[in-house]
Amino acid sequence: MSVAAFLPARLLTHVKHVFADEAELFVASSWQELESFIRRKPVSVVILDPSADGIMNVSAVAGLLKRYPSLPLIAYVTLNAPAFNAVAQLGRMGLEDVVLHHFDDVPERFRERVEQVEGNALTHSVIEAISDRLKQLPRQLSVTVENLFDQPHRYMSALDLGMEAGIAIVSVYRNLDTAQLGSPKRLVIAAKVLRGFGYLRDPGYSVLDVSIKLGYKSARIFSQHWVSVFGVTPARVRTRLTDDEAIESVLRWLRDPGDDSALAEEPNHTAARNGSRRRRHRRPEPS
Repeated sequence: MSVAAFLPARLLTHVKHVFADEAELFVASSWQELESFIRRKPVSVVILDPSADGIMNVSAVAGLLKRYPSLPLIAYVTLNAPAFNAVAQLGRMGLEDVVLHHFDDVPERFRERVEQVEGNALTHSVIEAISDRLKQLPRQLSVTVENLFDQPHRYMSALDLGMEAGIAIVSVYRNLDTAQLGSPKRLVIAAKVLRGFGYLRDPGYSVLDVSIKLGYKSARIFSQHWVSVFGVTPARVRTRLTDDEAIESVLRWLRDPGDDSALAEEPNHTAARNGSRRRRHRRPEPS
């Protein structure tokens, strides 16, 4: 998971302990930096205290809830009257998750709480739809494909899939073809644009923000991939596509053999240099 945190020192120390084995823990020093992380980094959960900078700032949190409604946000606070009042106000604005310092922040429980809220409904729906085809893959590759849809920013090519699954690239191509999951390029693009669709439903993100979050060097190529899958430009997503339509478009595109040579490519497909060997949600098991 990728966590962004903006917290007072005491609470931040505990969060660093809880998520010590996460490669992607983004620690903000201001509200501006926190929002910058949200817009440009692959953040899956935000943990914050409304008084992180020493002043109870309900409006800053309310702004995040308004601009990024699909992003899970957890208020981690010390139990006192100002915090209680702030959480009560934010609850009326959409805040759903609160963790109290010294009450329900035992590391194992805290981590479970974060993992529960970080799930992506679009990803879950696609994985469910292709579950029968995933069963046809070697276990290591099946797990890697699930990880690809969970964290698409970590992958750019067949090389990344093969390295994580621990199998040769030629085997990646052969197994995906046998399972009717398309080419590695098509699968990677599908995972990225699906997650991009989820991001762009929120008003706080621009197309450039989303392309950067997904690991693209070029927003133009991201837009080309988007049009290939959905048939509309990213800028029109908020008024043109429903969740069900987006999911069906991704599944249909994976089934379409198509001509991959017509798909625009980013130069130097090497996600490994961008930290693709980070901790996985699930680890491959011996087959």
